[in-house]
This record gives sequence, structure tokens and C-alpha cells, in this order.
Amino acid sequence: MIQRMGQRFRLSHRDLGGFYLATAVLAFAVLVQATVLTRLRLAGNAADLMLVLVVCWSLIRGQTEGILWAFAGGLGLDLAAGLPLGTSSLALMVTCPLTVLGKNSVFPGSLTLPVLLVLLATPAYGWVVLLTKTVLGLPVDWLASTLYVIGPEAVLNMALTFLVYPLLRWLARTLQPGQMAW
Repeated sequence: MIQRMGQRFRLSHRDLGGFYLATAVLAFAVLVQATVLTRLRLAGNAADLMLVLVVCWSLIRGQTEGILWAFAGGLGLDLAAGLPLGTSSLALMVTCPLTVLGKNSVFPGSLTLPVLLVLLATPAYGWVVLLTKTVLGLPVDWLASTLYVIGPEAVLNMALTFLVYPLLRWLARTLQPGQMAW
């Protein structure tokens, strides 16, 4: 993305267009997460669009771009939700290394791997958020949170993956056809 030219760094026009598009996608996801998905609840829980986006984008374009999306999207979520700044970013960045599991997949191009990775990433994300709250001195019931919040969210996130992953694959092919990691 960034090329080193002597002592200067240079972004190409194609990379800048991708940056603007990524910014728009993340801003849209924060708005949808903060407004629509908080009201569309199933059994008291809502899907986490940003988590699904980050895991799917990490799988499609690689861990580095996924971490960038996690950091920027997490900051947006923290600002929208009023969480301590960096909580969501940290929790989302923790999920990106899971996509390394997909490098030598027996399911190339299918939805099986993204759905399974989102299933693994949801508890990792939720437990980092719970750990952050514990460190801040807030009371946390780990068992109840895992069973009644993180578990149902994992199911909702897996369902959301069926919509998000094909859209992101199309977006990645449109941006730079040869750059897809998976």
C-alpha cells in the first residue's frame, strides 16, 4: 500500500481510492451498528457488524489490512457507544490473527471458513471487552455474559457472515483483483 521511495513515502491513486472506500465502509458500519442493529435484537442480543467485517476482510485481504480496519472501526464504535477509547479496537485486533487458520484451507472460496472464523472470533472479542471492563473495576459476571450474551451473538454473527462475506469478496475483487489473500 505504501511504497518507500528514498526517504519519502508515497500512496498511489489506487491505494488512496481504496483508503477512501474503506473509510466509507467503516463509517457506514459504525452507523448501522450504533443505530439499526442495536434495535434489531433477537432474544435480547444484536449482531456485531464490525466484528464480522473485520474477520471477513482479514480473511480476504490479509491480516495487516484487517488490523487496520479493526483499529479504525473499533475507535468509531467506542466513540459511538461511549466505551473507553481503544476497547473495541483492541478486542477487534485480537480477532485478526485467527484468519491465519484460513491460509491453508480445505474450503477455498466457500462460506464455511468465514462462518467458522466468526464463530471463533466472537468469544475472543467478547472476552477482551469483558477483561477491559474488569480491569477498569466494573463488575462482570463472566459466566452469564458468555452464556447469555456472547453465545447468542456468535449465532447472529454467523448468520450475518452469509450476507457480509460475499459483498466484501466482490468489493475486494473490484478494488484490486490480484490482491485477495483467500
